[in-house]
Amino acid sequence: MTSADQTRHSYDLRPYPDTRAGEVPGARCSLPSLKWIQALGRPGLPPLQRVLVAGCGSGAEAFFLRRHWPRAEIVAVDFSPRSITRARRLQRSVPGGRPIQFSVVDLTDPAAVAQLGDGFDLITCHGVLSYIPDPQSALACLGSCLKPGGAMYLGVNGEAHPALRLRPWLSRFGLTVDEMRDEPRLRTVLGLWDSLHDDGIGGLSGMSASYLASDVCGPHFNNWSLARWRSEFRASGWEIVGSSLLPLALRLTLEGDHWRLFPPGSVGELAESLDHARPASFHQLLLRRPVAAGLAQAAGAEPTWYWTGLYTLRLGRPDARGRVPAVLSCATFKLSFAWSLSRRQAAALTAMTASGAAPPGWLGHWGRSETNRRALSIWAGMGVLAPAESGHRE
Repeated sequence: MTSADQTRHSYDLRPYPDTRAGEVPGARCSLPSLKWIQALGRPGLPPLQRVLVAGCGSGAEAFFLRRHWPRAEIVAVDFSPRSITRARRLQRSVPGGRPIQFSVVDLTDPAAVAQLGDGFDLITCHGVLSYIPDPQSALACLGSCLKPGGAMYLGVNGEAHPALRLRPWLSRFGLTVDEMRDEPRLRTVLGLWDSLHDDGIGGLSGMSASYLASDVCGPHFNNWSLARWRSEFRASGWEIVGSSLLPLALRLTLEGDHWRLFPPGSVGELAESLDHARPASFHQLLLRRPVAAGLAQAAGAEPTWYWTGLYTLRLGRPDARGRVPAVLSCATFKLSFAWSLSRRQAAALTAMTASGAAPPGWLGHWGRSETNRRALSIWAGMGVLAPAESGHRE
């Protein structure tokens, strides 16, 4: 039995996530802020019409999305027949909204594209590619299903995922880690692990069997650095346009003006650079294809910049030098930061917040110096602004 067959067998035995008795389907969901997904993944575009949940398991994400987007067409697929059977059964208990189309589809199967169709505005794929031996085939499949201008949310394991240390540690206690056996000794040893960790990678002894079967005791893992993941994405024509870890990490660089050390670049470049310094255990990413016109573009058309709406802007009175103090606050990430703007930049920013999009020639008003372009890089990474393809508006 191949590792892919073993993974399928594991999910057939224990569909993920577990469903608790009496719980409303979709009440628990691992997706990040849907406002963040729309603002950075689809800047300037109308509401979603067609969504694909790739690797839906027992359907929690699909039910969650149905509650928030009741008019959208939602297609949810998984390679585990038992998971889809459970999702269909749960759907009968969910009132209202358009029915979700649940289907058994293997994202690595060459026939998957024909099964799924195309024209999806958004694809969500959380906790799936980390367990596929050949994620490149799934990335290519998903790219073929996406509507031009669409986006994909992707959740993947990072280099600091606890399984990298936990699996050999469990083996030292004589536990089998290539197949989940929910035995008392496993829970006891995980309790010891938890007692030794207060750094966010504890709390495993109380996790569901379905979680442990995939994230700890499974046949295959892609627990990679973001540099490795980004290489896989780019090989299939994807690029990172958002990372949920970036805003807080970049906020730290504003102290002491350390942000000035970063060269102007794309969100993907920023995220990769920071992951070298602070390896993450899990990445929540937004990807687009084709690659949007970015900050690193040397000549030619400029990207169209959009105000994401994730931040509120408060401008103060100009000081004696004519600099305008600005405070930007974000409820989604629970952070705020201060910035000093020129009068011209303050006027350009005010115009953008009023219309939601930068008018042609906006970059000339903002300023084309390296420092100003670097500032745009940081603001894009923090989710204040989002670049779309040059001239792209709907």
